[in-house]
This record gives sequence, structure tokens and C-alpha cells, in this order.
Amino acid sequence: MDATIEDPRLSTSVEVVFAKQHMPDLRGQVTLRAMAVSVVLGIVFCFVGMRIQLTTGLVPALNMPASVLCFFLLKSLVRLLQKGGFAVLPFTRQENMFLLTCVITCLNLAITGGFATALTGMTSTVAKTLADDPDPRDIVDNVPTGKWILFFFLIGMAGVLSNVPFNQVMIIDYKLLFPTGTVVGQLVNSFHTPEGAYVAKMQVMTIFKAFFGSFSWSIFQWFYTSGNGCGFQSFPSFGLGLYKRRFYFDFSATYIGLGMICPHIVNFGLLFGAIVSWGFLYPFLESKRGQWYETDSPSSLSGLNGYKVFISVALIVTDGLINFITLVTSAAINFYQIRQERDSSELTNYINKLHPSLNYDDRKRIEVFLANRIPVSGPVAGYIACAAISTVAIPAMFSQIKFYHVAMLYMAIPVVGFCNTYATGLTDWSVTPTYAKFVIFVLAAWIGRPGAVVASLLASGITMASLHVSSQAMQDLKSGYMTLTLPRAMVTGQLFGVALSSVVGPCIFLAFQNSTKPGAPVGSKQSNYPCPYAALYRAIGIIGMGGVKELPKYCIELCVISVCVTVAIDTAVLISQKRGWSIHSYIPSMTVIALPFFTGPFFAIDMCVGALLLLLWRRMEAGSAQLLSSSVAAGMICGEGLFTLPSVLLNMFKVLPPMCMKFLPGGQEVEVVDSFLNNSGASRA
Repeated sequence: MDATIEDPRLSTSVEVVFAKQHMPDLRGQVTLRAMAVSVVLGIVFCFVGMRIQLTTGLVPALNMPASVLCFFLLKSLVRLLQKGGFAVLPFTRQENMFLLTCVITCLNLAITGGFATALTGMTSTVAKTLADDPDPRDIVDNVPTGKWILFFFLIGMAGVLSNVPFNQVMIIDYKLLFPTGTVVGQLVNSFHTPEGAYVAKMQVMTIFKAFFGSFSWSIFQWFYTSGNGCGFQSFPSFGLGLYKRRFYFDFSATYIGLGMICPHIVNFGLLFGAIVSWGFLYPFLESKRGQWYETDSPSSLSGLNGYKVFISVALIVTDGLINFITLVTSAAINFYQIRQERDSSELTNYINKLHPSLNYDDRKRIEVFLANRIPVSGPVAGYIACAAISTVAIPAMFSQIKFYHVAMLYMAIPVVGFCNTYATGLTDWSVTPTYAKFVIFVLAAWIGRPGAVVASLLASGITMASLHVSSQAMQDLKSGYMTLTLPRAMVTGQLFGVALSSVVGPCIFLAFQNSTKPGAPVGSKQSNYPCPYAALYRAIGIIGMGGVKELPKYCIELCVISVCVTVAIDTAVLISQKRGWSIHSYIPSMTVIALPFFTGPFFAIDMCVGALLLLLWRRMEAGSAQLLSSSVAAGMICGEGLFTLPSVLLNMFKVLPPMCMKFLPGGQEVEVVDSFLNNSGASRA
């Protein structure tokens, strides 16, 4: 292409502001100090992200808080070194972007590798929530941490390497927007101007204030949790009757913070789903015990649990498939149109034809990007080597999955990853969970014998992590393009983030396992970390294998109704969007509505409280709410999330909370408890 760039003085642009700054080379962008800070922030955000996923299964975008903290901490480190008399390189937006890429990649691999979904779904804890006597060949417990480290390193590397050959096509040739990547790039650019630095400092101070308040509140709550069902998390806010239906406010700073970050339609969609399921549908089904089903077992799929699992699966899978078909269709049409335009001319004419008013910023960014592009042969060879090692290593670690299963996955990942990444570039929405569920069903049906559930869940973990890391890596490359960060620096940051996450992620998950209450391990319904999606993923594997022999009466009919309702609502949303009606903005996703069907309403209530607080804040002071609300939410989430670490240490040293706060109904039960306490006190005296 024509690399000639017009005089920057003739245009008002972002790059004009940075025109006088020295452009750092690769060694000036990939620095040891940035790697050191990324280790600290990677651990913090993995803790926070994994805790959210283990409890709710719904992780919001944490890119903005990560961007602010990356800028502040690295800039503070540079100033500290300068005051100490050290000769240091200046802090640039390119180094900032490299650091942020390390942290975001680390977080993405940790939350998509399957700790809260497929991998927990393989355990006996989750298996017993779906069957009273699960087949031991479809259970994997107590996997050594070293195996998880190798597993995550291989699938994370596959995600990064499969993405690199397409970066020029996605970013330069087809000019895909990648909305999150564009916004993050603009944010990093703004931080390195005087006005942006002031705003970032204010946001960081807000994060730390909210963090201190949330962390202090978590300490206070801990004192009242000496026993099962104790503490503020068991506070019957709406009475004991509704508490039994899981309708209560549990005073969680994490969920309130999530409510401030997530769109209002998500928060109130969760509450709507909770009311429909736990308020109306499940009480109705409970009244049919003895008519539609006989068992009282809370885990058997032939009882009430069967309705909960299969209706949830029907809603989520149908919604995912509809969105998948919609995104792939629109992406294919867009891809074909752009390809036709590109084939009609050389690259220069192509870009000028589509963008006749190409400005200084775009030309400068394209020039830097193309001058430092990565040869395709390197990542292709790396991906082939990674696939070969995985084909041998993963079946050696888990005997249920065979080498040809892994080989098939690694052949499909680049093709499917391209489609998924292209759709993400258009819509900012990755449909990797849909791919993962599809793989579970297909592989379980392919194997069709004991061991198929574990094999399909492992394949789901490989698919989910590889495709999500791939699509998000392209988002990061778009941010790097916006900040003139070299593609080689960005890919180096992604590889370092994968290596960091493969070590940090399993260790943090082990910490969560060690911090659970006795008798309530990760994945159980009574646990602090119930992993709501784990049972759903395992149920899809059971369905695929044909392992469900008996379902409660009318279960299939209710699932068919759920599918029809989902299709009707999604169709209405698509028609509304196509015709420009505003009604679609008031209709929540069916996946959002379905999530409380299995987990309960408590976290939806907390998130709605967060949404209401944000609405009130915006009404009172719209400017500060827009500027600082995400910082407050991030501080609240991080404060409660990081209290997990001291709670693990207290548990290791057998330091127990001194009190138990529990609530009982009035009447005879209170008299019995009082009598017991008085007698126990008298006997000790």
C-alpha cells in the first residue's frame, strides 16, 4: 500500500498529540517492569474473576478497571524508580498496552478454562447432584495441580497462535471495529495525555476507597460465620418463607458491584427469571409430587431436579444456537461483500475505495502495523507443534479422551476460531459457550459409553478456552493498533499472559477449594462456590450419551415449550432490531433469564440493588456517576474477592470465626433452642 502520510499539521488527531514522542522499539515496549506488575495484577484479577464465576457463572467485562490499574501501578513504579536515582525508560502508552494485554489474557484463560464449568462438572460432587449413583468411570477428582498447569498452557497457547495469522485480515483488510478493543485503545491513549492522567488518578483513588470499604465489610461478616447457614449471607431479608425459596439479600459487595457494571436489562432479566422459576414454576411442580414424579431425591433427574436441569439447558442452548446462527449469517454476508471489494483491486486501492477520507491517524497506524507484522510461518509452526504435544499429552493425563478426539479439535479450532473472531469484530460478542456446549453433545454422542461425559467435558474446556482467548487476543491487537503498539509486543504479552495464567489459575482454584465449608465442596449447592453452570454442562454430556433413561412426567413437553418461547422471543428481538423498533432494548436475553432457574434468586436481588443504586446516583449527579461508577464497582468486587486469600490462611491455621448468626422461626423451635443452650451452659458450669 501507499505508506505516504499527509502532513499531521493539516489534521486534528490523536496521533498528532504523540507525534513528538519517541516511538519505542520492541525492547522498549516489552519490559521487565511491566511483566512484574502484570504478575501482581494477573493474580488479583484471576482471584476476582474466578470468584465471580464460581458463585454466579456470570463474569462482567473487567477491561476498564484493569486499564486504570495497569496505568496507575506502572506509572507509580516508574516514578518510584526515578526518585530512587535509577535511570529508567519513560513510561509510554505502548508499554502500558503490553502490560494490559498480559493481564487481560491471564484473566481470560482463567475464567474460560473450565474451572467453574467443565472441569468442576467432572467431579463426584457435581455428578451426585444429577444422579444418586453416578458411574465412577465418568468422574475425575483430585487432579494434581501440575496436570492442570500443563493442560492450561497448551490450550492457551493454541488460542493465541491460531489467531496470529489472521490479524492483518481482521484489522487492516476488513477494518473490523472490535468495539471493546477500540474503546480500550482510546482509553489508553487518553491516559497518556495530562487530562487523562488526572482522570485516571481520580478513578484509582475511588477504586481503593471502595476496595477498603468492601474488604472491611468482608472482615466484619466473617466474625458471624462460625457454622453452616450462619452470617449475613443467610439473612432472611423478606422472611423465612421466601428465604427457603432463596429470595433474600445476602449483603454481598461483589454482587452489588456486578449490578453496577452489568446493563440494567441483564440485572432485571435475572430477577425476572428468578421470579418465574422459583416464585411460580417450581412451587407448581412441587405440588405435582406423587402425580408427575415420585422421588424426593434432590439430585435425581427423575424428580424435581430433572425439571430444573432440563428446562435450564433447553433455554440456554436454544438461545445460544439462535444467536450463533444470527451472528455467523451476518458475518458471512459481511465477509463476502468485503471480499468482493478487496478482490477487485490491490490493497492500496481497496483501502482508499472503502475509506476515501483515510485520515492521518489511520494511515499512521496501518503503516506501523504492517511494518512490524509477524511472519505467518512462525505461529503456524508453533500451532502445529502445540497441537502435536497436546494430542499426546492430554490423553496421557486423562484416559477418557483419545488422541484422535484431541487431534480433531485442534484441526477445527483455527477454522471455527476465525468465524468466532470475525463475529466478535462485528458485534463484540463471542459465542464460545455455544461452541463448547455443541462439542459436549457431539463428542458424548460419538463415544456413547462410560467415560464419554468426562471426555466431552475436557473437549469443552479445550474449545472454550482456545476460542475465547483467540477472539479476545484479536481485541487486544485492535487496542495495540490504536496505540501504535507493535504486533510482536502484543503477541509476546499474550504468550506471557498464557504462561502466567496456566500457573496462577490452578493455584487460585486450589485456594478456593481449601476455603470451602466442611461438607460443602466447590460445586455443591450448599457451597459458597456452587458453580451453577457445572451441572448444566455435565447434563448436556449425559443427554448426548443417552444416559437419561427416565425423566419426570411432562419434562420433555416443558422443554419443548421452553424452546418455542425462546425462539419466539429471540425472533421478536431480531425483527425489532431490523425495523428499528426500540422494544428490543427492553427484552433480556433468554440465557440471562435461564441462569437463576438453577442457581436461585439471591444474587439477582443483590445485582438489582446495585443497579438501583447506580440509577439513584445518576439521577443525583450524572457526571460523577458516569466517570466513577465502574471504579466503585471494581473496588467493591476486588475487596470482597481478595478477602478469599486471608480467609484461606485463617482456615489453614484453624482460626475459626467466634460467632454464628442464624435465624429461626418463632414459637416452639425457639423454646427448644433456648432450652438446649441453657442446659449446655449449665452442664459446663
